[in-house]
Amino acid sequence: MAKDTTTKRSTAAKAIAAAKPRGKRTTTARASRRGAAPASATAPITHEQIALRAYEIHLAGVEGDAMAHWLRAERELVGA
Repeated sequence: MAKDTTTKRSTAAKAIAAAKPRGKRTTTARASRRGAAPASATAPITHEQIALRAYEIHLAGVEGDAMAHWLRAERELVGA
């Protein structure tokens, strides 16, 4: 039987995606031509992103408590 190579979302990612309300999409103002940085270059890390990554670290069985997982998740996301 052939191995399935498609990417699957984790159970936690599915749960968070299902819980998020679908709202109206907004657009951001375009950066001026005077050298302003694009908005995507400084996109902030959200609480949900950190929580999801910390949960994935927990599920992977990494040693440590919830705070250690949270701090590791923050470090990984900020460095990414």
